[in-house]
Amino acid sequence: MPQRLRRRPSASMVVALLALFIALDGPATAARLVNGSAIKRNSITNRQVRNGTLGTQDLSKRAIKSLKATPTKTVGSAQLRSGAVTNGAIGPKAVDASKLADGSVGNTQLAAKAVDAGKLADGAVGAGQLATDAVTSSKVADGSIGAAAIADGGLQTRDLGDFSGSVLVNFDPFPPSTCQVAFVPDPVPSAPGQNNMIADDIVSVSPGTSGWPDPIIVTANPGANNSLRIVACRIGKDKDKIEGDPTDLIDPGPTTFQYVAFDT
Repeated sequence: MPQRLRRRPSASMVVALLALFIALDGPATAARLVNGSAIKRNSITNRQVRNGTLGTQDLSKRAIKSLKATPTKTVGSAQLRSGAVTNGAIGPKAVDASKLADGSVGNTQLAAKAVDAGKLADGAVGAGQLATDAVTSSKVADGSIGAAAIADGGLQTRDLGDFSGSVLVNFDPFPPSTCQVAFVPDPVPSAPGQNNMIADDIVSVSPGTSGWPDPIIVTANPGANNSLRIVACRIGKDKDKIEGDPTDLIDPGPTTFQYVAFDT
């Protein structure tokens, strides 16, 4: 019986069979063979991931929480609608300096009475966080400014009084142990909007010069018909002069007096 000759498959045949294998079963086999344990750690970068293919289920809880957080100092006045930040939208002590971009809080970003003491962390608002002219009286809730919010030396007498002003008085020369009274009818306030009804107020007065004679003591009190009385009294006499000496006089000259009235 004649012997059959076995021929080796040609190179083209081998390539064709390999292509057939890949077409029929290659991807399935690759899926079974390639899993997470077969991929080198940190070897997949953003270039290997197709855009839009990752969902929240592919992210860790830590990554999701990080994405939900607002980066520090990214919200400025341009991102806030006028009056958008109201009292109810701010948690207690929620606003500190790290949450505010420099100059981001202006007058229009604050709703009326939106900021009270409970909304601000201690020391949260500095000069860098406030835009020029951002804080007006309508933006500050009643009773929200306490002693801790006021810089030492920040208030002057006129900031505390109900009424303040100044008046020029020219007293006559003072003999020993004498007093004089200057009447200021219906005094004019030094700033618009002040209440100049001082009938029941406590009044403090001071000469606006450093050259006022020490022996002459000055006080003030409300007078009739909403007038102001400035009382100046010389205490004692000149020690170098005899009693009754007509030359023992002190002439303070024209003096501007500053006064402030405190409501009782």
